[in-house]
Amino acid sequence: MVNVQPRQDAYVSGSGTISAGKYDDVRVSGSGRILGDIQCVKVKVSGSAKFNGKIESEFLNCSGSAKCLSDVEVQKLNVSGSLSIDGKVTGGDVHVSGSFKTKNDLNVDSVNISGSMRTIGMVKAEVISVKGSLSAEKGAECEAFTAKGHISMNGLLNAENVKITHSGFSYGYSYVPEIGGETIEISRFDDSNIFTRVFTRVFNARTNFRSDVIEGSAIKIDYTTSSVVRGDAVTIGPKCKIDLVEYTEDVQIHPSAKVKEVKKIEQ
Repeated sequence: MVNVQPRQDAYVSGSGTISAGKYDDVRVSGSGRILGDIQCVKVKVSGSAKFNGKIESEFLNCSGSAKCLSDVEVQKLNVSGSLSIDGKVTGGDVHVSGSFKTKNDLNVDSVNISGSMRTIGMVKAEVISVKGSLSAEKGAECEAFTAKGHISMNGLLNAENVKITHSGFSYGYSYVPEIGGETIEISRFDDSNIFTRVFTRVFNARTNFRSDVIEGSAIKIDYTTSSVVRGDAVTIGPKCKIDLVEYTEDVQIHPSAKVKEVKKIEQ
């Protein structure tokens, strides 16, 4: 018979340190410093914490302020406070309602953002949902990408299905240099109420989503500025500014859109 020793919990409620090791729960409600790699079931930070080593945990909940200097492997990550990670992030579901910053890639199952997320790396997930602000230096790769907020990327956004609802006056205009996918839909915010209609008139020049290249099978866009739009069935909606539209099957262009050149590509 093998005796399994139970893991202990580690708490910091005032000011203190936690050694590297294996734990059940690691909780910091005061000011704490974790000295090395830890493996645990749950990490909860409601105060201020600095992690010097790698974190391997089933749950990581940050409602306070935390900084991680190494990699984080977690099945569920919830950020309602402020969290900064220098290493890679791998695991399951990521929920951000606060402020989340990383200096490396994220490779997870899903990302849900209602706050602010900024990464110098690439975001890889099955599903990415943005209702706040996402800045991804190296772009994003997923199956489904939906956004109702601000997006800023310097790399490719590659997804099977892309649906973006953008607003120019909340955080400044959104920009993604290249978008590739099967179905791509880009539209302006809902202007069904008087407040958004007024802002549309006042800030009309700022409400265009911007991209260099948009390429997919079925594309439907409005209030978008792009150098090239390339697809099978392409619908260019109101207030678009496009240099070149290339299509193989069908193209529709709204009277208020400005398109310099339209070219049909023979298959």
